[in-house]
Amino acid sequence: MRFLTIGLGHCGGKIASTFKGAALDDKNLIVDVCGINTDRVDLESHREIPSGNKLLIGSGRGAAKDWREGYDAGSEARQNIRHLIKKLLQPDTDIVMLTLGEGGGSGSGLAPIVAEIVGELGRECVAVTTLPFQKESVKAKVNAAKGLDLLYRQEPVKALICIDNDKIVAHYPDSVLTDAYREVNKTVVTTFIKLLELANTPSQADRIDESELRSIFGYPGFATLANHRTYANMVTNLDSMLQQSWEGSLFADVNPTTAAGVLLGVYGPSGQFTTTQVDRVRRVLKEMLTGRDAMLGVYPKEHCRWVSYVGIMTGMDVPQKIRDLLGTAVEEHQRHEEVIEERKAQKSMGLGFELPQKRERAAPPVASHRPTAPINLVSRVAYSGRGRTDISSILGEVMEAVENNPKRRMPEWELLQYIQEAVDTTEEDAAACILKLKEMGCIIEPRSGVLQVL
Repeated sequence: MRFLTIGLGHCGGKIASTFKGAALDDKNLIVDVCGINTDRVDLESHREIPSGNKLLIGSGRGAAKDWREGYDAGSEARQNIRHLIKKLLQPDTDIVMLTLGEGGGSGSGLAPIVAEIVGELGRECVAVTTLPFQKESVKAKVNAAKGLDLLYRQEPVKALICIDNDKIVAHYPDSVLTDAYREVNKTVVTTFIKLLELANTPSQADRIDESELRSIFGYPGFATLANHRTYANMVTNLDSMLQQSWEGSLFADVNPTTAAGVLLGVYGPSGQFTTTQVDRVRRVLKEMLTGRDAMLGVYPKEHCRWVSYVGIMTGMDVPQKIRDLLGTAVEEHQRHEEVIEERKAQKSMGLGFELPQKRERAAPPVASHRPTAPINLVSRVAYSGRGRTDISSILGEVMEAVENNPKRRMPEWELLQYIQEAVDTTEEDAAACILKLKEMGCIIEPRSGVLQVL
């Protein structure tokens, strides 16, 4: 079986490189591999990808963790990308696979363009993509949400295989992070390799073949992989073992009942595979799927200590993890923008520093205890005594107006203007009202010149 694996960005290049390295030891698998990246240093680090199959696009300094930069770089290099893929596509290429990490700038932005080019060349493709950690930055989540949306829309992309970093790395809690990432990539690749190995392994019972492996990728929608093993002496019923381990074996939190099809290869001691046991496994798989296309391979082995299975589930509805990601990306992006606007407003106001004005020598002694240069209108109203002006007729209206802005911080001049417009009063009366509300504890001044409604 022949794959063309296209590694996009940092994570995609790592997976593609791992896939190529593993294929060198498997006579049943041919992997043509290339890497496309906006980061020169990272692209050069993928040693399993031949130098002639590496394409550097954009500035060469990366995509600044921004999907737009990856997308723009891919758009500008469209002809070069097309030339590279066309060169590597062979008449006997069975599967074109895009590998990437959703969350960075290069993979998230490049993948939709590369998928479109694959379609223009008359082929379909499978995308293997890792999802960002729940605790990653807002930029990573926005990149992933936008990248997934653009990739999901591409007609040439059939199976969109999701690998949930949170779920997989949890299996390596005490590992160095780079080692955990390496194990994730290795697990993804070895699952594919094992499926292909089973497709080329004879069996006296049901088996899967290469044509079935190709066909399972034809169902459009989301997909994920499964990989599990347990000690054979702990397995009483194969169907119970499958039901109890299935959720934990999947590489992403998905809803199996929405899947169109599943391909599963089970191998272990011969004594485990009785007619009744295998029939129950078939029934469990079929009942699990909405599409009812369950392809099962059974591989009895003598003197085997483990019962193991590998599989792929395709044609699924949008996983809840991705729906949550889309919503969280919007919320965190909005908050991020609000913070930026607050900082711009602060910067425009300056730091509020002014040197005191030179005192008039003829100033009356009684005024010597007052600051000579109040920095804002509310202070001037307070010092002049106009804060004691009768504002009872408008104070109620002012309180109602400011209560429409709970917890909001704003420059003094903005609140003054807001009150003037809301109750149609003078600037000095508005300042007197603010002074009164500060005394009442309705307004605080967390920073000079900035007011906050409680």
